[in-house]
Amino acid sequence: MTETLLEVKNLHKTFDHAEVLKGVSLSVMPGEVVAIVGPSGAGKTTLLRCLNMLERADAGELVFDGEHYDPAGFGRREASKLHKKTGFVFQDYNLFANKTAMENVTLGLTSGRGMNRHKAEEIAAEMLRKVGMEEKSDRFPLHLSGGQQQRVAIARALAADPKIIYFDEPTSALDPELTGEVLEVIRKLKDSGITMMIVTHELSFARDVSTRMIFMEEGSIIEEGNTREFFADPKNERTRAFIGMNVDGTEKEEQ
Repeated sequence: MTETLLEVKNLHKTFDHAEVLKGVSLSVMPGEVVAIVGPSGAGKTTLLRCLNMLERADAGELVFDGEHYDPAGFGRREASKLHKKTGFVFQDYNLFANKTAMENVTLGLTSGRGMNRHKAEEIAAEMLRKVGMEEKSDRFPLHLSGGQQQRVAIARALAADPKIIYFDEPTSALDPELTGEVLEVIRKLKDSGITMMIVTHELSFARDVSTRMIFMEEGSIIEEGNTREFFADPKNERTRAFIGMNVDGTEKEEQ
């Protein structure tokens, strides 16, 4: 029996007296692609950041890859230990402007993991090839489109050979014509069996790439389930309304 990769229980987070996460609990199995959707302000990004210890929760339990972590009281060493098993792709790429695509990918391997430069560059070259950026490895972010920068960011996440990759609205900062190239890379990652959690506003993409859906609103999980069933027969009235407001006409007729 396959063990759960990620399990979080009763996760709470408050910002300025506003409760952003209200006791969120969920689990992820190896190889799953979990898409998290919901209206703005639902707590989706905060959830991802707390799961990856980029944000400190107020309370909760976190088990990742069989090890217990404290999402509310972790220190730098505990966070670093978790980060070596995870990847995170940000909305705004988070690339170093003064480093080439190759250097952005190798930095975490050489500085964060003590890998020698030659080995790090071999891995980086392979990851850049996977995302279709091998021919632009010597380019600085300024000379790359938004879609290309995001693909470099995905290559950087892949280079660490993570157990899971968290994507926080990976296309939200892109012009519509650049969105497709990033979504295609993520589709290929799904086919390779990489475990992913994706916060996205692209419902058609979520339906296409995910194996399981989570719908959040006002800091809580309203509904979750198998992707096909989630779209074909949502159980919660609020879920049905959200899907109806955010998909094309064909999908509306199915509701």
